[in-house]
Amino acid sequence: MPDPAKILVVDDEEAICFAFRRYFEPRGFRVHVSPTGAAGLADYRKDPADVVFLDVRLPDQDGLDVLSQLCESDPRVRAIVITAYGSLETVTRAVRGRAFEYMVKPIDLDGAAKLVSLALESRRAERGHEPAPAAARPAEATLVGQSAAIQEVYKRIGRVADSASSVLILGQTGTGKELVARAIHQLSRGRAGPFVAVNCAALPEHLVESELFGHVRGAFTGAVADRPGRFEAADGGTLFFDEIGELPPPAQVKLLRFLDTQTIERLGAADPVRVDVRILAATNRDLAAEMAAGRFRRDLYYRLAVIQMELPPLAARPEDILPLARHFLALRSPPGCPVPVLSREAAAVLQSCAWPGNVRELRNAIEHAVVASGGGPILPAHLPEAVRRGAGPPEEDRPRDVAAAVAHLIDALGGRPAYRTVMAQLEKELIRRALEETGGNQSVAAERLGLHRNTLRHKLRELGLDA
Repeated sequence: MPDPAKILVVDDEEAICFAFRRYFEPRGFRVHVSPTGAAGLADYRKDPADVVFLDVRLPDQDGLDVLSQLCESDPRVRAIVITAYGSLETVTRAVRGRAFEYMVKPIDLDGAAKLVSLALESRRAERGHEPAPAAARPAEATLVGQSAAIQEVYKRIGRVADSASSVLILGQTGTGKELVARAIHQLSRGRAGPFVAVNCAALPEHLVESELFGHVRGAFTGAVADRPGRFEAADGGTLFFDEIGELPPPAQVKLLRFLDTQTIERLGAADPVRVDVRILAATNRDLAAEMAAGRFRRDLYYRLAVIQMELPPLAARPEDILPLARHFLALRSPPGCPVPVLSREAAAVLQSCAWPGNVRELRNAIEHAVVASGGGPILPAHLPEAVRRGAGPPEEDRPRDVAAAVAHLIDALGGRPAYRTVMAQLEKELIRRALEETGGNQSVAAERLGLHRNTLRHKLRELGLDA
């Protein structure tokens, strides 16, 4: 039978020490009390405790200095700092000093018991995993995975890289479309040239053409000097258009002209400029629907989609979740520190999540966990609450209002073509409600809808809505 877990309380307040003993000893713990920092250090070195409760104000020295000495003696110590004043300075020093957690007096013993449970879970997760030596930080812009789905992506990248053809990369938000574009560039004949990425959704509508194609002095108010655009910046390399579906119609015309002639014209200039640029583009939009609605040029689509690649969502490659998680752990770990252990329980949570935000959501969850764990083993409690909840309610438990509305609209059409009409009516109602709920604030409404503000303004004009 294993020995009971030991709790060391380093505090000179007899009432607190008595309370810890009365609470934890009947629950099967060994509780040892040390009234000074020196006594606590000596006791820990003689018989290391599983969990240490350490007061900040001790009669012989600063408790946070004791914490530092404990961590030097045993980097795996689980020390919970106790303070009467939870000031920013004290809490920050405790966390930076590698405290497992901190508590503010008066002590909530039920809360202390939860922290003890978490600390013991952390020790169990770390047991059997010797601290790995600090490894070289992996490259951030790297595709990771061994699943059949991602292997197909690797093969497609290898086949298209040496081609000069345009590539259209499709996939949900967060699947790694820019990583694929960078991989194509790095394997291409133009790898020595620049890789220039443009987020079309982030370009101000009135500056799109100037940003992409450049301008000459005097082309418009504020153009005080000649300025090259992104095309000239990418000369000899690759220009990647992210969110190509957001590109305004005038810029679409100019991009199509470049694809036909390999030349551009700066705003205000009379002579075209020839540039050697390979075009890669990506979108999470349904471009077929955008073309049907007249928002995206059909001829441009066919020039961009000479080669088309579709990236699988993370849910379609579940065997890649843990390799990706460990990759992000190595990336987000503090420099020079061992990579934190991913506990089996946390790994199970990661594998059970549906990841609607795909690889980007997983990366953010791991970054959150690394900060929350303080560099220790990653436990389920360190993961964001949304990840612990998983994918949300099952399909049958979700509201059926949308399905009912669609069914009503289709019935009302009486057999006429439904797609464009239904989509337009739903889009109009969605935007109208978002504006109502935000008091007409277009910036907030656009953020809630997941649209760029310029895109929302375009849709307001298109749908005849009053902002």
